[in-house]
Amino acid sequence: MKITKRSLLYSSLALIVALALLYFAVFRKAAVVVEAGSATRGAMITSIDAEGKTRYHDRYTINAPVSGKMFRVQLHEGDRVPKGYVLTRIDPSPPRPLDPVQSPETGSYPYAYSVYIPEDGILTKIFLASEGIVQAGTPIAEVSKPTMLEIVADVLSSDATQIIPHMPVLVENWGGEGTLKAKVRLVEPQAFTKVSALGVEEQRVNLIIDFVTPPAGLGDNFRVDVKVVLWEADNVLRIPTSALFRNGDDWNVFVIDGRKASARKVEIGHRSPSFAEIVSGVSEGEMIILHPPRSVNDGTRVSTN
Repeated sequence: MKITKRSLLYSSLALIVALALLYFAVFRKAAVVVEAGSATRGAMITSIDAEGKTRYHDRYTINAPVSGKMFRVQLHEGDRVPKGYVLTRIDPSPPRPLDPVQSPETGSYPYAYSVYIPEDGILTKIFLASEGIVQAGTPIAEVSKPTMLEIVADVLSSDATQIIPHMPVLVENWGGEGTLKAKVRLVEPQAFTKVSALGVEEQRVNLIIDFVTPPAGLGDNFRVDVKVVLWEADNVLRIPTSALFRNGDDWNVFVIDGRKASARKVEIGHRSPSFAEIVSGVSEGEMIILHPPRSVNDGTRVSTN
């Protein structure tokens, strides 16, 4: 069989292609499997988050008006009490001679001082319940009016500088369905030192927060989570914050371009724990890599499978 130059050329080209395919099959790195997300439009808020506790706004501490023998308190914490109800009686010290006429209700002397409930409300604390000698001014009980429920939450002093009265607050994890609306009433003017769970001393500031509509079922000293809303918008171009990484002083993301990762500088605006607002660098709908692994660089082949 006569071998022509053309057939020899074709054979050589076929061999080169076969060798190239073999090379890529053996030596080419496999695509890095990545998690993908996308740039979307939607609602976004930035907030300062904190744990808080509810408390009744109007609280009255009932103190002993005189020193002497206090008779046992018959009520219990949680009892509703009317204004003017006699909480207990106190015989002044030293005791006076026994009068033949004693109170049939309490067994106290008729000249003992009556300790009255100052306002309609709930008996939230009883400091002294048993019979015994008390000094004038000793706290006996606390009565609270449940008509006004507020939240106390402490934040870092550096965060407190960003918060002003009337800012909206979202109340979550309160024990019922949905998110409750509230607003900041007061940022207390003085900070205090608090040790964090990691043992670090922090300067904290208390926020006093009012419910827009107090829910049924919440009482005194209940735990809630609050989000003080610093900024919010309904139609924001955003990406998950897990896509961001630093390159020098700039924020970058890996955009999935075909089957390759393409590093791209982005300018971000507001941030939340979940999302970052995109000012420039990424368009709506573009796919990006979330939690980019160290094995991914500009030009790396990637797969989302």
